[in-house]
Amino acid sequence: MALEPYDDCWLRYGEVDGASLPESYRTYCANVYASVGAPELGAVREELRRGIDGLLGREPHLWQHPPRSAEGFLAVGTPDEMEVVHDSVAVDAVDSLADGGFHLRTTEWEGCDVLVLTAPTDRGLVYGTFHLLRHLSLGRSVDDLDLFEEPANAERLVNHWDNPFRRSMERGYAGQSLFDFEALPNLDDRYVDYARLLASVGINGVVLNNVNTEIPDRESANPAMSELAGWRLLESRYLEDLTGLAALFRRYGIRTYLSVNFGAPEKVGDLETSDPTDERVERWWAEKADEVYDLIPDFGGFVVKADSEGQPGPYNYDADHVDGANVLARALEPHGGRVWWRAFVYGSHSDRAVQQYETFEPLDGEFHDNVTVQVKNGPIDFQPREPISPVFGQMPDTDLGLELQITGEYTGQHVHACYHVPMWKEVLEFDTDPEGHGKRVKELFSDPGTGLAGVGGPGADPNWTGHYLAQANLYGYGRLAWNPDLDTATITDEWVRQTFGHDPEVVETVTDVMHDSWPAVVDYTTGGLGLMHMMYNGEARLENHYDPNPEEWPGYHGASEDGIGVDRNARANGFAQQYPDALADRYDDPETCPEELLLFFHHLPWDHELDDGRTVVQTLYDNCFAGVELAETLRERWRSLDGRVDERRFRHVAERFDEQVVQAERWAETLTAFFYDHSGVPDELGRVPRDE
Repeated sequence: MALEPYDDCWLRYGEVDGASLPESYRTYCANVYASVGAPELGAVREELRRGIDGLLGREPHLWQHPPRSAEGFLAVGTPDEMEVVHDSVAVDAVDSLADGGFHLRTTEWEGCDVLVLTAPTDRGLVYGTFHLLRHLSLGRSVDDLDLFEEPANAERLVNHWDNPFRRSMERGYAGQSLFDFEALPNLDDRYVDYARLLASVGINGVVLNNVNTEIPDRESANPAMSELAGWRLLESRYLEDLTGLAALFRRYGIRTYLSVNFGAPEKVGDLETSDPTDERVERWWAEKADEVYDLIPDFGGFVVKADSEGQPGPYNYDADHVDGANVLARALEPHGGRVWWRAFVYGSHSDRAVQQYETFEPLDGEFHDNVTVQVKNGPIDFQPREPISPVFGQMPDTDLGLELQITGEYTGQHVHACYHVPMWKEVLEFDTDPEGHGKRVKELFSDPGTGLAGVGGPGADPNWTGHYLAQANLYGYGRLAWNPDLDTATITDEWVRQTFGHDPEVVETVTDVMHDSWPAVVDYTTGGLGLMHMMYNGEARLENHYDPNPEEWPGYHGASEDGIGVDRNARANGFAQQYPDALADRYDDPETCPEELLLFFHHLPWDHELDDGRTVVQTLYDNCFAGVELAETLRERWRSLDGRVDERRFRHVAERFDEQVVQAERWAETLTAFFYDHSGVPDELGRVPRDE
């Protein structure tokens, strides 16, 4: 049997089982009266045809008027466009929905059963269509349906780290880039299916290229590298090629963004400076923005990584981040565009955790209204577990964006199964000031200009993400970006049932695998007490962040003969004091600091006793080996599904688990030997080889 060119992920639309549901679904969905007024409505009609055909085993009849011969029908359109919709809903309530919001209601119209899908915008009809098909795919009743939905977060972006013209991906673990920039403006069907995946979970913006728009040193040493650099996408010849791709995404309610190089006035233009305070630079950015919007009228804006890891920025010109961000913001403002200015800046401090807050908090209130400061969830760099960035909750007069990493850079790189949704829920539910003066992280992004940015899009592999189970991270990110109040169990159940079907044993087993995968990775790659960066980095651009090598990062674990951990408290660099008092006091005292972050904030003796009576070093030993045991359990659970999951996916995931277990063993052996070498304290259970 020939293989599919690529996987359908959670958009499989398998035929619905159940005594009453299919008949009810046929009553409402076998006939579809849908508006044809906008490009987005073409996407709606196509998706309804595809989805209903799969769910009911027959294509729906698509009408451009209400069918009078049918027992019932689905009506899709705005109240202004369609009489049946206008007569069936509370128009004022629909009109008050946020952009992307929609209303689903079953009712009766002229003696006919009608399921109404309506929204104030065509984008909302796209999202509503996918929500309805998800509702049907999960076997939920449509009787007495009366649902209003709108996104909690205004901006919901996916940041691709794709390198144009090379088709490579930084931190991409699923093959080459989806985007063949050299073949544009020609498009293929896979772009359509990628837009469908994003729209199905409510994504409304896609950044096409890597924030690292140049590769320092290598570009200057090799002129050919400069010809392949991402900053060239601002050149007119390449901007013109993007118009078709932007139009395709537009059909699915998704705006196109570009990562830009702060030095573009010199690199792309003919200026000798990129100084943001120079009038010529300001004029150049304004003219470039005009050109972009002439080609792509709904262009979302620019994402900028500046003054970090070799990327140029305002510091090159004795200016600050407000100067740098605002010059771009003024250029985009007339067009409704936005600057997403990344806060990942480090280099002037020995501990990068300190710099982000010190750099940006004093600038609160000075950024232009169309600047979003994009802040990683933690102060270090997408570690398997780290504290929440102290920036959140402490810049009330600045639009912030929460940056999460969809791809698994430090969580097994899509060789290991690691479900990120439980980690993200921990971030979103975090109270930025437990004394009641602040908000939870998830409450910070409801205003226009705020939202979430997920780093790392799918690649060209047939399964999109390099590991079939990693598809859940893209799905979960989109669902949480739309509604951060959703719990992990709900998101997991949705994804498992749409991806693997409704077999109770499969659902239960895959769910258990997903929920236990993150704790396993945390334990065998860190020891579980707040350590981080225990992995191999490598030379030059060959870092892999995959294999264990704690010796390479002494500044992050602080291991010595007398103890382990890094003091980030009042006795040292004062990082804990960047939080509000209640949190600072909690983190500053090892007796009250959460155990999972203990060694992030404190350097403690190896024999320091924890609440359960175990010492620090024994807990590290135990956690590493527990992580291996859990990885083995995950593998056995998956193997139990042989014959219940299709052969291709079963075999792929099974073989990935074989590799994960071997790697988990390597990690545990390396870390526990490292802990023993520095502490000289043997493992009480004799699992760590001792010096003879």
